[in-house]
Amino acid sequence: MIPEPVRVIKPGFDGGVADTQKLFVVAFDEGVTSGWCAMRIQLDALLEGGLRGVILRSPDPDVFAWSSGFFKGPEPWQAELMLALVRGTWHHGEGEFGLGRDSDLLVVVGEAYKSRMIGDDATVLAPVRVQAMFRGLSWREPWPFLRSPIPDAMATLPDARLKAFNLWSGVAGKDGEHQRDATRYAAMTARRCSDVGWLAELESRMPWISEKPKTK
Repeated sequence: MIPEPVRVIKPGFDGGVADTQKLFVVAFDEGVTSGWCAMRIQLDALLEGGLRGVILRSPDPDVFAWSSGFFKGPEPWQAELMLALVRGTWHHGEGEFGLGRDSDLLVVVGEAYKSRMIGDDATVLAPVRVQAMFRGLSWREPWPFLRSPIPDAMATLPDARLKAFNLWSGVAGKDGEHQRDATRYAAMTARRCSDVGWLAELESRMPWISEKPKTK
């Protein structure tokens, strides 16, 4: 049976939102099971205290909120669900994207997959196929797309650090591993955004930042 299409998935962030500029990061670990993680971070707090400061020093969901999970099913459907989640974060994550330079920021991250296996197992290239389908479905969307290598993510945010940062989630086994790897990608990207120079380069790839504010 072909699953019903889903156009929007809300990220389910806790709490309200203060009237400050925010960074949204949506990350995926694509594959037979595709893990996902969405984060909403107060930008001033991130630039001032870095990711560690935001996570460990402020339990306020106005400053930092996140959620994670995984998608499992036919690969095209997973790609549709990924797009639905990004759209839900864009439209229902309490973001403002029509304010010109004061608009909130959004970046999407996927796995920089490199196969180390040679053989006939079709699942080996599932990450490549799912990511390609997602990129094809979202090619008209304005947000920048980055790719994060898993070795770097594991080295920077091993299991012990994920737990120390209260970013551990998911079930035991492969499904939970994909969910946690997506969380690593999201956290690494948010961490890099605390660097003003790197953030400025990323903002240059967000066309809504340079647009004139929309009048009501």
